[in-house]
Amino acid sequence: MKELLSQYQQEAQASMLEAKALPFGVYHDKGVFELESDKVFRKDWIFVCAAQAIAAPGYYYAFELAGEAIVVIRGQDKKLRAMSNNCRHRGTPLLDSGFGEVTGNISCPYHAWSYDDKGNFKGAPMPGKVSIDKQKHCLPQFRLESWYGLLFINLDKQAPPLAERFNGIEAYTGIYQPERFDSYSGGEVEHWQANWKVAMENALEGYHVFKVHKETLETTAPTKLAYYVAGSAYWTIIGGKLVDNAGTLAKWLRGKYPRAYDHYQIIILPPSLVLMLDYDSMSWIHVLPDGPETCVIRSGAIFPKSMFKEDQQSKAFTQAFFKEDKWICERVQKGMHSKVGKGGKLVEMERSVVDFHQYLAAKLFATDTDEFFEGENAALFKTE
Repeated sequence: MKELLSQYQQEAQASMLEAKALPFGVYHDKGVFELESDKVFRKDWIFVCAAQAIAAPGYYYAFELAGEAIVVIRGQDKKLRAMSNNCRHRGTPLLDSGFGEVTGNISCPYHAWSYDDKGNFKGAPMPGKVSIDKQKHCLPQFRLESWYGLLFINLDKQAPPLAERFNGIEAYTGIYQPERFDSYSGGEVEHWQANWKVAMENALEGYHVFKVHKETLETTAPTKLAYYVAGSAYWTIIGGKLVDNAGTLAKWLRGKYPRAYDHYQIIILPPSLVLMLDYDSMSWIHVLPDGPETCVIRSGAIFPKSMFKEDQQSKAFTQAFFKEDKWICERVQKGMHSKVGKGGKLVEMERSVVDFHQYLAAKLFATDTDEFFEGENAALFKTE
């Protein structure tokens, strides 16, 4: 374990020209998984869901993060709160995982202890002569903040605010006006037989698209047209030019618009969120660890209601490239058990992977990170 962690730190902190793939052992070692759970997922801002998905009073989203059962719920006062989803009696999860709706109090399915949508303890049936202090039996609360309508939670009370964590991103994303995105569409929840880092590394780089997604993503966002926009260990933006299949008449009708609207952005918000942003929508792939060699993959999108067109062709396209990603990630995971295998050099198109590795090194080993880097296409997205 000690030797593996030393190798992990050495490779993860390397700069672009020296960077290599991480040691294979860090993708399945139980001790590494527990360390990442404690120092990464319990210490940083982690994506939950879109606020638009729980827009009405009583709507909630329940999930597990680093061993904590959590529910984010919109109260009858219309405020959003994040709190423990474990009953204060004997720890039973209160609400079922996923999206749902509560009418009235939250009642434990074991002994019917109840709580309101603010987490206040309301009572327990048949306590006998035992007096239960209501103040001491409320549900613990967690920090919850929003960015462009996306909700993030932090289990660490001492962590800097979300705005500080994402400082600088909006200089590049603002041109798409994502504050317009008031509607939500949810994707499927998938379980992949791959370490969470394998899935994240795959989602945050476009180097594999020409090979893995030859018949899908490569036809609309070719690898050769991808580039690095800007970033560092704490957030990264890569981009690329979209293939324009519109006819001459359609181009004339839509008139003039910023060149950036012909391009897309991939926004990497480590540890676990990758966003795809263009003028029409912001969609995402969210990766959460579910053990040393398994992870949960969630997807979704926000968009202006007036622009939403859900058709079978677009759904089939998305399902196709997700299937391709699952296939390659699970194949990579099998390779991580090699005793003689060793990670090779990372190429320039994998700069975003280098940023991600440096983030991990900083969180796990308190190492220094490289300075902020801006690519030659960054000016395309900046507005005055």
